Amino acid sequence: MMHDDESHDDLDELPARPHKVIPAADRELLELAGRALGAVRVEDVEGEQWLNLHFEDGTVAHGWNPLLFYGDTFELAVRLKLYISSEHDQASVLDQRTHLACELYGDDPTAATARAVVRAAAEVGKAM
Repeated sequence: MMHDDESHDDLDELPARPHKVIPAADRELLELAGRALGAVRVEDVEGEQWLNLHFEDGTVAHGWNPLLFYGDTFELAVRLKLYISSEHDQASVLDQRTHLACELYGDDPTAATARAVVRAAAEVGKAM
């Protein structure tokens, strides 16, 4: 509890959270992947690295980015019936008929697999 004789001048202000922007190439992949899920509108959330997906039935998926949130990646793969194969230090993603995307593991196999799933979903979205 503050008393009248205490000063506010000695308090440091907390720095603002850093403003985060989705790179344009990733933004395009995410929009196409969202459309593959049935989103009719994709909304940027200013200052964050995620999107909101708006669906025809009025529902909204808030805070969606399968490149960062692996639960979103899993849901994307399951709903689009994608197959993930991990071999030879790379992730490959296929649908029932076609090889859609491949990503080398590099330093982070999980992030590479997520990117391959998003790229594959973007291919599905382009075809729609």
